[in-house]
This record gives sequence, C-alpha cells and structure tokens, in this order.
Amino acid sequence: MDKLLKEKEKNSLRGLSFVFGVLSYLESDPVCRKCSYFDKSIDVAKDNFLFLEKSINGKNMSEEMRRMLSGIYAVLAGLNIPDNPKEQKKADNCKLPNRVCLAKSALAVYGRIKS
Repeated sequence: MDKLLKEKEKNSLRGLSFVFGVLSYLESDPVCRKCSYFDKSIDVAKDNFLFLEKSINGKNMSEEMRRMLSGIYAVLAGLNIPDNPKEQKKADNCKLPNRVCLAKSALAVYGRIKS
C-alpha cells in the first residue's frame, strides 16, 4: 500500500512554502537582506524543511504538493546571504515598529501551523 501525506505534513509543506516565498521576497528588500534575523530565519526554515523532507520522503503526494516542494528547493538554491549580516534595528536602519520583523513573522506563522 502506498503511503500518502498526512494532513499535518501537507499543512507543514504549505506553511514552509509560504515561509520560503516570504524569505525569497525579503532577499530583495534593501534592509532585510542585510539583517542577521533574516539570516537566522533562513537557518531555522532550512532546519524545519530538512526535518519535514525526511518525514515525507517516499510518500505519494499530489502534483500541487510536488510543485510546492520543488519551489522550496528552487528558493533554497537561489538564496544569497551577504557576509556578516547585522541586526538592522540596532544599526537603526530598520524603521518597522518595535518587535516587528518580517522574516521572524513568517516563521511565527509556520510555528502556528506546525503546532
């Protein structure tokens, strides 16, 4: 019998697809791309993706789910992080309100999906 993706795995894949879409977008943001939180968010997202990838390896999935998986691979292959990123709020370059970080917010959404 073929193993199918569970709903939790589908939701996790959807959530990570969202996270990597946001991170891909933020890579072109003039402030975020230089931020240490962006760099850390990529690391956390990668770790979550590797864990999910192991759990879904060998399972049957729909074409839509395969496209999401391929999209994540494409984003991972294309992400470029500058050397020595700095926390942009401390450097007074990020003017978003206190306790607001776009990269961390994407991860927070994924955290809610995963739990």
